[in-house]
Amino acid sequence: MMARSFKKIVAFAFILTFTFGIAHTTRAQDADKDIIRPLTAKGSAAFVFTLGGLGNFKIGAPGLGSVTLQRAMVTAGEGGLTTTIVDSTVRLFGMGAKYFFSDDMALRISLAFNSMSSGADTLGGKLSSTIFGVGLGVEDHLRPLYSTSPYVGAQVSFLSGSSTNTVLVGKTDQDTKTSSSDFRIAAIAGFDWFFTRGMAIGAEGMLGFDSQSFSVTPASGTETSYPSTTTISLATEGNVHFVVYF
Repeated sequence: MMARSFKKIVAFAFILTFTFGIAHTTRAQDADKDIIRPLTAKGSAAFVFTLGGLGNFKIGAPGLGSVTLQRAMVTAGEGGLTTTIVDSTVRLFGMGAKYFFSDDMALRISLAFNSMSSGADTLGGKLSSTIFGVGLGVEDHLRPLYSTSPYVGAQVSFLSGSSTNTVLVGKTDQDTKTSSSDFRIAAIAGFDWFFTRGMAIGAEGMLGFDSQSFSVTPASGTETSYPSTTTISLATEGNVHFVVYF
C-alpha cells in the first residue's frame, strides 16, 4: 500500500515537473520573440565609433585608438641647436564602417586623422604635426546569444606621422623634421550587444604585433634613421565601440 502511494507521489511530481518545464519553455519562447536579434545578414552595413573616457569623453577610430610616435624637440642656445627625442601619445580621431559581404562575415575599415600646430613657442620653437591611420579587417560572427553577437577576426593597420619643429636662430628659421610609421597586425575577439534595433555597443581585445620606425632630419639636412621597435602585446584600449546600422 505504501509502495503504491509512493509511486503515485513520484508520478505526480514527475508530471508536475514536466508540466512546469513545458510552461517555462513556452514562456521563454514567447519572451524570445521580443529579443532584439543581431544584424549579421548579408548586405547589413554600419558605422562604427570608438568610445573613450567618461569625464573626458572621446570618439575615435575603431582599433586604432591612441598611438605613441616619436618627435624631435629643438632648442636654440649659445652652443647651437639641441635636439631631444621625445615620445608623444596622440589620440587618433576618426570613424570606421563594416559591411557583411556574406551571412555572419563582415569586412571593416577604419580611418583616422590628427593635425596639430602649437601656435606658440614650444621649447623655444614652433611645432606642427600630422598623423593619419587606416585599418582593414574581417569579423567572423559566431552563434548569437540572445541580443549579443560574439565575433573573432583579424586586422591590419598602418599609421604614419610627420612633425616639424621650427626655431629661430638669429634671423633664420631652422627646421627639424621627423617621420614616424607604425604597422600592426592583430587577432581580435569581441562582441556587439544590440540594446535597440539597428544600434549596438560592444568591446573587443587584440593580440597583435606592432612595429614602429622613426627618422630625424635636422636643419643640417642629414637624415638619421633609428632602429625599429617591435612589440607583441594584448591590448583593449580604445576598443569600446558604438555601432549604428543603416
